Amino acid sequence: MYYRKAGVSYYARRLVRALAGLQAPRFTLRILLDRRDADTGWVPSNVGVVRVATPAHHRYEHLTLPAELAGLGLRRAPRAVLHSPDFITCRGRFRKVITIHDLYFMEHPEVMSADGMRYYSRIRWSASVADRIIAVSHFTRQDILRLIPEAAPEKVVVVHEAADRESKIESDAVLHSALPVLNTRFILFVGTLEPRKNLSTLLRALARLPGEVRLVVVGAVGWRDEALGDVACELGVADRVEFVGWVSEEELDALYRRARLLVMPSLSEGFGLPVLEAMSRGTPVVCSGAGSLPEIAADAALLHEPTDDFELACHIIALWTDDALHAEYARRGLARVQRFSWARAAQETLAVYRAALG
Repeated sequence: MYYRKAGVSYYARRLVRALAGLQAPRFTLRILLDRRDADTGWVPSNVGVVRVATPAHHRYEHLTLPAELAGLGLRRAPRAVLHSPDFITCRGRFRKVITIHDLYFMEHPEVMSADGMRYYSRIRWSASVADRIIAVSHFTRQDILRLIPEAAPEKVVVVHEAADRESKIESDAVLHSALPVLNTRFILFVGTLEPRKNLSTLLRALARLPGEVRLVVVGAVGWRDEALGDVACELGVADRVEFVGWVSEEELDALYRRARLLVMPSLSEGFGLPVLEAMSRGTPVVCSGAGSLPEIAADAALLHEPTDDFELACHIIALWTDDALHAEYARRGLARVQRFSWARAAQETLAVYRAALG
């Protein structure tokens, strides 16, 4: 959660909050936090915090983290489960659960940085030693079984994520001061800026649309992000795109609520959490038909071929201009999001822990 405040971090935080709310006898929850991480206000009062010196994704994590856990008395605990929410576990006699979000990088290594490939290249080993594997969608489970033969089918369990429905109320004056774009009409993209998110196709679609359509891009720069500012300039849309970077939960909530629609043109997604986050606020969604997105969105979003900027532009302008269509997809989204729940995800995750213990 200190390494990068993006998809996996949000997943971990929301799962921890939901697990903390369970009435589960003989279950104690502790989280490992980087010793430099001062952001602990979100941690529930009944969750223990264990400080570790090993940085996430460090090249020697597989050596130093087991040593730290041994020093904390966790490495040999007979009824302990280590849940690694970012694919890779570590050695130790405790039981091991990992979450695999997607495996796009295994077939498309060009989208990953060298450091990322070094770290995630241990995925086969991690899956082979894990007692249980959580897949965040049926699509991801199928990819796990197809690409990692070391993963026994009975070990791989689907636990869907969900939208965060907690209210993030902050004064309009504060939010509008921090994000002046809230005073405008805009379409929204949310995600780490990296090639799999396919933002270049979104920018090409924007170039086809009337000048009144503006795009707000939320997310930190990740890796190999194609110099998106340069792409926007080449397409003549730089003055219609605002890259706001990372934002607070309150600001993100306001952006979801104020956006005319969310666009998610990904080449692949293991889940696609922004789709549900937008739907939960009554904001219609346009997304690609790649990866897990049809599974998550179903008929509550307009789907496009991932690299077809013309089809994407048609869907955007339809929801931008047609109030009746906009209202219909807002209604569908609100109905769809009810099928997903962090409370249910926590119960299912706890069942995975118990199954790992045997």
